[in-house]
Amino acid sequence: MAMHQSHELSESQEMYLKTIFLLLQRYQAARVKDIADELEVNKPSVTAALRNLAGLELVNYKPYGTVSLTDRGVTTAREIIAKYRTLKDFFTKVLGVEETEAESEACHMEHRISGKVFDRLMAFVEYYETCPHEKVRWNSRLERFCAQSDQDCQRCSTATPVVPLQFPAGAPDTPKS
Repeated sequence: MAMHQSHELSESQEMYLKTIFLLLQRYQAARVKDIADELEVNKPSVTAALRNLAGLELVNYKPYGTVSLTDRGVTTAREIIAKYRTLKDFFTKVLGVEETEAESEACHMEHRISGKVFDRLMAFVEYYETCPHEKVRWNSRLERFCAQSDQDCQRCSTATPVVPLQFPAGAPDTPKS
């Protein structure tokens, strides 16, 4: 599933959409005060952002009223949240990063990852979670390897077998020899 709608938005705009979406899920309403509290910004900043997002047809906003997302705003917010969740899952489940750090890093990266890279990461995480075969886990041997300053590839390749990637002939993005 390709997700690429939010690429023209700034990180700040994406954070507003994500916050509004989550507030609507939690309280069935989003108000300027709630958005300001959640993002730790002042109410005039929220008002300016909402006017901007309304101009982009992502939110429905009238001063002193509640805020809602347009259909396009809902779709975009869901994409942003999907990026966050996929990145967080990758960091915790595959790389073994602690939950708090994974959440922080996912929040930063959700705004910067390109659509193509995200689509591939999402496919990898889906494969990783559904493949019945043994999964590569971040373990103590890998941790020691990454901690060493002089990484001896020969020693590593004898300790852990390396299986070369196999690409079908004519597959897109097949490495050139």
